[in-house]
Amino acid sequence: MVDKFVKRIISPSKQYKVEIMKRSDGFYTTEVFTWIEWDDDYVYEYWSPINQGLSLIDTEERAIKIGIEQLKEHSGELID
Repeated sequence: MVDKFVKRIISPSKQYKVEIMKRSDGFYTTEVFTWIEWDDDYVYEYWSPINQGLSLIDTEERAIKIGIEQLKEHSGELID
């Protein structure tokens, strides 16, 4: 199945993000990432997935709401 990017929401600290994807079957899914960076003779910086969320969410609006809740849970931050 090919997913289509719908929306990205980044936490206020810019250390976490959630991405909302629309699947080819019409349902939505979410994935939460954390920003990783360290210097060990080479600088590493990348978004690392930490939680693949619920699949088969029926509407974009509901997927965004679920994604925001997941982002709050992982970041501990208030999300608008």
